[in-house]
Amino acid sequence: MQTYGPTIRYHCPLDCGWHHDAPPSAPGDVEGQFTQAPNETFPDMVTRVAGETARQHLQAVDAVLLGHLETHTIPQFVAKLAGQRDAIQRVRDLHEQRDSETGAPYCDACSNHGDITWPCATIRALDGEK
Repeated sequence: MQTYGPTIRYHCPLDCGWHHDAPPSAPGDVEGQFTQAPNETFPDMVTRVAGETARQHLQAVDAVLLGHLETHTIPQFVAKLAGQRDAIQRVRDLHEQRDSETGAPYCDACSNHGDITWPCATIRALDGEK
């Protein structure tokens, strides 16, 4: 099917090369959703329409992505997770430096941007994902 205009490309999170192209969701995708309820204001209706359109679009994309993910094996998922763990450790190693005089940790990379605290913003962000 030829699609004109912008499309959204969803890649496989395991980086196998697979992708799914989908047109962006549009309010007309859901039938009957423009009917305004008697006690619903116009801004409330617009919010409802936008939310319902986005929800249905994401459900359709999720179904396609889950169908693709079923073609992968458990060892492929484990290898990807191990690679991500190793990448996080490499980022930590790049950021954690020790002051030669005091031995206190600091981040040479982030201090270039004015962040002289430890843990630096990058390490705080990584710790938030535990």
